[in-house]
Amino acid sequence: MSMSARSRSAPALLSTLISGAGSSGFYPGTEVGEYRDGTAETFNLARADFDAAWKALLPTLTEADFQRWRDARDWTAKKYAMWERGELLPSQKPSSWMGCPCGERFDSHDPAGSYVHREHIYAAQAVDGIRR
Repeated sequence: MSMSARSRSAPALLSTLISGAGSSGFYPGTEVGEYRDGTAETFNLARADFDAAWKALLPTLTEADFQRWRDARDWTAKKYAMWERGELLPSQKPSSWMGCPCGERFDSHDPAGSYVHREHIYAAQAVDGIRR
């Protein structure tokens, strides 16, 4: 069984198990290593520890951090609503269309039309190591 507490001042969440172990974070908005975790004898003690950690973290956050969090929240809600309606995300739909690093879109199943883009793709792979 678990319990949750939300900061009154921002979208940070404390989750704690009845055993007292818990963690808190603000994502996106904080980087790896900025999360806090710990244990407490009671939920109220865990809440007090969470409030102290939040008060230390809050001054380091910018409006851009909060906007990134809101954007991620909105995208996640949209994604789950689509799935609930039985829809697929664009990236989940099979397609032979690709985007070239030069900015054009092309049908990868059309050899004549896709050949010109090979050198662009291979050059981009050599730079960033991402297989396309």
